[in-house]
Amino acid sequence: MLSKKQFEEIRAGLLQLEFTDNEIAVYVSILQDRGSSIPSVAKETELSRGTVYDVVEKLKGKGFIAEAKKGKKRKFVAENPNNKLYLLLDEKHRDLQRSKQIVEQILPILNVFTEQDAFRPQVRVYEGEKGFRQIWDEVFSYEGKNFLSITRVETFLTFMGQEFLDELQERKAKLGITSRAINEDSAAGHRTQDSDKKYLRETRLAPKEFQFPSSEIIFGDNIAMFSTRKENIIVVIESKDLAEAHRTYFEMMWQFIGR
Repeated sequence: MLSKKQFEEIRAGLLQLEFTDNEIAVYVSILQDRGSSIPSVAKETELSRGTVYDVVEKLKGKGFIAEAKKGKKRKFVAENPNNKLYLLLDEKHRDLQRSKQIVEQILPILNVFTEQDAFRPQVRVYEGEKGFRQIWDEVFSYEGKNFLSITRVETFLTFMGQEFLDELQERKAKLGITSRAINEDSAAGHRTQDSDKKYLRETRLAPKEFQFPSSEIIFGDNIAMFSTRKENIIVVIESKDLAEAHRTYFEMMWQFIGR
């Protein structure tokens, strides 16, 4: 008799070969007891006789079980698993090859449409606290490990509060992400600037007469624009050209403020 561990190993393998749990139970029962009957398999597997009968018929059709009649009695034996399992693998391999040929045939047609869309900017809209957190996850997972921001710090404070803003900055520093920021000349902007070194950031403050109704972050080919808390939306535009344009605007302001 198989140990519990042996049965689980067989079960795991057969599940990957698209056997059902009932098929595995019936097959293993018959494999261990040559000359099994429907009642004996039903008793061992704790399945109904009707279920066992249906499963046996399926396994016979797949070639894993053979039937031997002695008078009116029907007995079942498992076929040699070696050849049958390898034949099953060969069949799956042929199916995969056919699928591969189909994919190779239709890909050129599908790519015509994707190539047409390749240069179109992608726009995503997020809302509220969940969206705010999701955007920062995207910024922090960007492989370039740096970003630019034009920020009204009060916007972020209103969205999430000082505690979450501190958490973001700690996470940013821990990941080794650098940044440059242009902030409004406000009390919050000055406090942020005072912690630049700690958080791998360089901040410059815009002249007092300039105020930012919204904030934006430029990372990779993306621009994330944060509206006011009243509007409560974040718009992300994925476009190489637009991101490059906004980087140019940022650098112009950066040089102007640095004079």
